[in-house]
Amino acid sequence: MVTVASRELKNRLGRYLQLVREGHPVRITDRGKPIGCILPLQKSDESAEMAHLSRLLASGGLTLGNGTLRRRWKPAILKPGPTIADMIAEDRR
Repeated sequence: MVTVASRELKNRLGRYLQLVREGHPVRITDRGKPIGCILPLQKSDESAEMAHLSRLLASGGLTLGNGTLRRRWKPAILKPGPTIADMIAEDRR
């Protein structure tokens, strides 16, 4: 793990971001004390996930939905009257 002071990181950010892109974590210090770390993102293997889903679908362990989803809530019906903005304006008077 590469350790860098915050000022050095600020001055040469591009260099340290390149190290992170290459897979090296970077530890950040402030006055000699560790304060944070920049870690490279883990690449997810989407093709392996899709292959696993395809196997589940073929074996019957997964079924695809059909049709549309039903609405589980009813829209609110507002009663006629003053708007919230009107009520706030009235309260401020």
